Amino acid sequence: MKRSRVCAALLCGAFGAALLTTPASASTLPNDLRHHWAQAQIYTLMEHGLITGYPDHTFRPDQTVTRQEAVGLVYGLLEEMGVDLDTTPQVGGAQTGISSDDTQDFLPSQDELSPVYADLDNSWAKDKILCLESNGILSQDGTGLFHPFQDMTRGEAAQILWNCVTTWPDTFSLTPLENPPIVYDTGGHPNSKAIFYLLKFGVVAGRGDGGYYPDDPISRAEFSILLLNLAGYAVDEVPFEPLPTYTVIPTPYISQVYPSGAWVGCEPTSLLMGLKAKGYAQNVTLDDFLYAMPKTESNPAKGFVGSPYVPSETLRTTIYPAPLAEYGRQYGNVKDFSGKSVEELREEVLLGNPVVIYVTLYWKQPYYRNFNIEGTTQSLLRNNHAVLVCGYDSSTQQYYIADPYNINDRYHDYFYWISADILDPLYMVRQHAVAIE
Repeated sequence: MKRSRVCAALLCGAFGAALLTTPASASTLPNDLRHHWAQAQIYTLMEHGLITGYPDHTFRPDQTVTRQEAVGLVYGLLEEMGVDLDTTPQVGGAQTGISSDDTQDFLPSQDELSPVYADLDNSWAKDKILCLESNGILSQDGTGLFHPFQDMTRGEAAQILWNCVTTWPDTFSLTPLENPPIVYDTGGHPNSKAIFYLLKFGVVAGRGDGGYYPDDPISRAEFSILLLNLAGYAVDEVPFEPLPTYTVIPTPYISQVYPSGAWVGCEPTSLLMGLKAKGYAQNVTLDDFLYAMPKTESNPAKGFVGSPYVPSETLRTTIYPAPLAEYGRQYGNVKDFSGKSVEELREEVLLGNPVVIYVTLYWKQPYYRNFNIEGTTQSLLRNNHAVLVCGYDSSTQQYYIADPYNINDRYHDYFYWISADILDPLYMVRQHAVAIE
């Protein structure tokens, strides 16, 4: 008897998988897909009800996929394709482009069909994992464990999908490519045959440099592409709604100068303003926020160097976006926004999300000096400063800034508009940023 159809979502958290019951619409499309290379493919799967985003209106396409999430998605795809998962796995079979010789090496043995996983009690996907395992889609590694919370690798993803193809060959209409890509790094790998055949049928691809990277974790976007290619859905056009042309995000002002005297604490002060603007960390004071921030002796890639209260001529007193964003995630949805273009910066702000950007003090031209970073000399920007971008006006091409360094009027808030002609080139010097969503 066939099971009722369930749409397994890519989203999974501590409370299990969230299910998407209605297709995506322009108003519910995740904002972080606007510039992503896989936006159309992900949207297509959303339209078919197979995946969804997070409640904060993001999809997080570059986040890795856990093994239980991958199984939930594959299970949902098989249900969508009409596979009866209660029947004994079929073998062989005629299929365009797929011969019995292609499938023979992948047929599971009876030993491999015994569900022996002992680590599924806390997994929301337990029933789906045991179902796919009993149908020969998942293999044992000899430990009796499935490791549901570990990242799925690119090689493992290929193996699971190829197991689906070989178990139900009449379900998937795959046609071999005339010139399939060749990868150099799968020889001798446990999943090499699965990768080879899925390359042959255009389901998987390398990363453009001749490598498949089978042991790398697979991202949500990459796994979505694999599912789409296997399902054979036509790619839909993404109907993003137009962005607003003007946004000012109400932001409670916090000074790094008074009363805290955090003379070089511009980055965390700007972040705390952004957190409070989005409703996070409402009862957190700046001093408490600075106290709990990760710190390091010399390397800003690991934490704040020195003390945010003490200027230094020898230390590069700053914290880079990655550790700052990681710290901010204790309070809310914060992400490292580094490397984004000015267009993406503007869109993020127009969507109502403040962004901490690293520029220069008083918007002066950058100048550099050498600093000792864990025993090595690095030339770093000396007049570093960070502010919070909390608004943008497309008609005037000006950004609205909450500047924590109100040294000239320490008893009043320091908000102002500044031209894109000034901000954009200074931001692009490093493209360091942290977004709060």
